[in-house]
Amino acid sequence: MSTPHHAVSFRLLAAAVAVAVLPACTTVKVDMPELQTVLPGQMDAASPRAPGTPMADLANWWQTLDDPILTGFIDEGLKNNTDVRVALSRVKEARAYLGVAESTYYPTVEGSAGAGRSRQNTPVPVQNQLQMPANLPLPIPMPQVDTQPSMSLGNTHGFGLNAVWEVDIFGARHSDAEMVRQLMFGAQEQQHGAQLLVASDIASRYFEARGAERRLILLQQGVTVARRLHQYAQGRFKAGQTTASEVDRAALQVDYTESQIEPLKALLQSHIRRIAVLMGRAPETLTALPPQPASFHLPTALPEVMPSDVLERRPDVRGAARKVRSQAAKLGSAKAELFPKFYIGFGALAGRMHPDSAEGNNFSVQNLGIGMRLPLLEGGRIRANIAVNEAQLEGVAAQYEQAVLTALEDVENAFTAKKAFDARYDKLSNSARLARKVAEHKQSLFVAGQELLQPALEAEATALQREDETIQGDVSRALYTVLLYKALGGGWSTQRDAWPLPVSKSAVAVASPPLPAGLEGL
Repeated sequence: MSTPHHAVSFRLLAAAVAVAVLPACTTVKVDMPELQTVLPGQMDAASPRAPGTPMADLANWWQTLDDPILTGFIDEGLKNNTDVRVALSRVKEARAYLGVAESTYYPTVEGSAGAGRSRQNTPVPVQNQLQMPANLPLPIPMPQVDTQPSMSLGNTHGFGLNAVWEVDIFGARHSDAEMVRQLMFGAQEQQHGAQLLVASDIASRYFEARGAERRLILLQQGVTVARRLHQYAQGRFKAGQTTASEVDRAALQVDYTESQIEPLKALLQSHIRRIAVLMGRAPETLTALPPQPASFHLPTALPEVMPSDVLERRPDVRGAARKVRSQAAKLGSAKAELFPKFYIGFGALAGRMHPDSAEGNNFSVQNLGIGMRLPLLEGGRIRANIAVNEAQLEGVAAQYEQAVLTALEDVENAFTAKKAFDARYDKLSNSARLARKVAEHKQSLFVAGQELLQPALEAEATALQREDETIQGDVSRALYTVLLYKALGGGWSTQRDAWPLPVSKSAVAVASPPLPAGLEGL
């Protein structure tokens, strides 16, 4: 007994619905490598943050220096720097790739239409084969239709609609999308890293330029003192009170002091031009720095941090965590290849044939089918690919551990160096104050007629030298302050992102694999 056509269609439809309602968010299990590094309870060189207290705001650390000129330079650099813009374009590219990956969640629908004029001399099937997408070799049954008698000459036109949907039962397509999503987050961490580098580089160049400006002023004063000593030695030589060697020694000091001016000016200009380039400008657009405000100051108190704060802030550590997540999702996709894939397909074709010598007739074909593909013999390719991805997962997990250890080392070294150069600056400052006190005392003795001019000028030259060393020490502690904030991951903020990351609805449905300790919050 034959089965009615509508009964067959109903059964196919019921089977298609049953496949569609299967839990498509199911994912295969991925075992994450255990993190071998044990995080310390606190930093050795840094003061620990009290429990319950928030972490210091490091996103805009330069604003605590109370220097609007530096703040303006950094803000402009974060907007216009070419490295930041390149990193931002890569974030946009990664988001576009995510859209490509997520498109596999949905059916593929194609439309077609055509018309033609043909001659038919023998009976052939009517053109009824529905073309499915070439990248999906589907085992969906095609319809069988009657043949048409020969047609000497006539016109034919028609249109069709094809739809195919892979039901992601075992999460392969969702794992692929999750892999791309984590790569997108990794691209954003690279953008954060570029912002961090731009802020720290501008600040470092700015401090070095300010130091060069201050040293140039002292050098000009030193040249004046050296010339006065030279004139004084010449006067004494003419009076027969000293030798020619003393005059030559004074002249040598003048030449030596003057020789330092031009290189220091060139160094100052190189710092200024670099600041311009870091801000995305042509180097010729910035030739000098505006006067530094008197309110500028370096912070005296160091940030109180915990090791977990470093992992939360550092873009390189966060990016390494994203690589682990991405590789875990890639491994899940590779494991899902062991399981069958299910498809639902629908096709429709309609048109009209009109022979020149007979009355035309309309035709139409509809088809609904379900299919399944299961790998039976593939020479071990799938399991070898799984082994490859498992090894890659172990590798990126080790890279994450390396990033954690490097970050902790950077912070410890930065804190230690900052404290050391702060202590050095205090000693240099005290030395400069004492040298200035001696020079003023010698000058007062000279004015009172109790001392010669030469000791007073030599004391002034010594005081200027100690003050120059103090300026260099001040620049060093400023540079290590920048290095400390850089090591802590300061200098970037999600509020500065031009395109905030969207929350993908599909990410809620896919179970993310567990991560090692330290990655859970990312």
